[in-house]
Amino acid sequence: MPSGTRCTFKPMPDNPLYLGLDLGTTSAKICAFDATGRLIRERSGDYELLHPEPGAAVQDVRAIAEVAERILAEILADLPGPPAGLGISCPMHGVLLLDAAGEPTGPVITWADVRAQAVMDRFDASQRKKLLHRTGTPVHPMSPLVKLRWLTASHPDRLAGATRLGDLKSYLVDRWTIDGPLIDEQLASATGLLNLETRDWDKAALKLAGNGQALPLELPRVVPANHRLQWRPEVARQLGTSDVPLFIGGSDGCLANLGSGLLEPGKISLTIGTSGAVRATHRGLSGTTDHQLFNYLLYDDYYVLGGATNNGGKVLEWTYELLCGHFSGIGPMIEAAAAAPDTNLVFRPYLNGERAPVWDALATAAFVGLRGSHTPTDLARAVLLGVTDNIIAILRQVEAATCPAEVIYASGGFTRSEAWVKLMAERCGRRVEIAQTPQASAYGAARIAEKALARPSSAQQ
Repeated sequence: MPSGTRCTFKPMPDNPLYLGLDLGTTSAKICAFDATGRLIRERSGDYELLHPEPGAAVQDVRAIAEVAERILAEILADLPGPPAGLGISCPMHGVLLLDAAGEPTGPVITWADVRAQAVMDRFDASQRKKLLHRTGTPVHPMSPLVKLRWLTASHPDRLAGATRLGDLKSYLVDRWTIDGPLIDEQLASATGLLNLETRDWDKAALKLAGNGQALPLELPRVVPANHRLQWRPEVARQLGTSDVPLFIGGSDGCLANLGSGLLEPGKISLTIGTSGAVRATHRGLSGTTDHQLFNYLLYDDYYVLGGATNNGGKVLEWTYELLCGHFSGIGPMIEAAAAAPDTNLVFRPYLNGERAPVWDALATAAFVGLRGSHTPTDLARAVLLGVTDNIIAILRQVEAATCPAEVIYASGGFTRSEAWVKLMAERCGRRVEIAQTPQASAYGAARIAEKALARPSSAQQ
């Protein structure tokens, strides 16, 4: 944890600043926003996603905490005034085993880890449907429920010394505050272990996670996103945060919708970066069983419904590496592919297994209809259409579960290609606009702090 002189601020009551700490898969960002949502300052730092064995995708939470503490101290030292509050955004689906002292017994198993595929055949169709209905999380190797069943059934030795279950956020909360083991509702609702109706841990899901036995781990207490935390005095002194109200916040995906202002029916978020996602915010519990979509808590009676794909821009990068002798870059390849005529060539884009819309970690990619007459541009077009149509299939499921999109707000690296955005609009038949919110997840976390301070009574729930 960084040491040094505590920051001293000059009050700025007329223009409060709110901080959002966004801990992503490979980097952390902390952003300061003013009351209008304008980005004032930003600091970032990188860390590794580790692959110690086939299918593994894990991280050292201590290393992530050190990066977060460094950039928090840096931005506090650089702010023109005192921040009014701080909220935290974290990735979903992490599993971290901790000992009785709250120290990790191993790395955090991230959403990208697919080793739990080994126990997927232990969930029958009826169980999967019931679990999705009750918990809002599809049964898939990304789900902490499935990861825990894999650990208890196949690797009980890895549970040795562990007495508590957590994730990256709960580790940071315990490291920084005196509040004890906690998890926010947004992250809890993405574990496959939370009953959405009761907003408490689901006993039947926990038994499945324990491979038919009681799960031998203490679970963190579930609190809403606007729950205010109390800094450990020694941490506050080292980071200079004694006067900074801290709120637990939520998950990256849910907070991105909040940060983008997409809370009304008909406004849908579509993101394509390395992977991709389609998300819509709705009010009240609604069944997603028929559509195989996630349904995660945002706050109060707001939920974020949608689907995520493993196969976004990464598939185009793979294609370019194969065809790089024919194109000067990925951008020119996409432009040529978007302008090319259709052929009968079809590409299934499941190079990395798949979440939505098929929920099959073992799904594979394939060209269908490939002939000797097809050119590199034909191949590139088939791949571009395959990736585009795959995410449109998720969009159609989201629309069926909510309502038709009035406008789609596009974000992620694909928005740098005007040709791809135009192709998306043409093929989905909807108006597509480029989202203007910078660092939407961080802004969503900052908005949680702002909303909680505006409603101090609810912040203590």
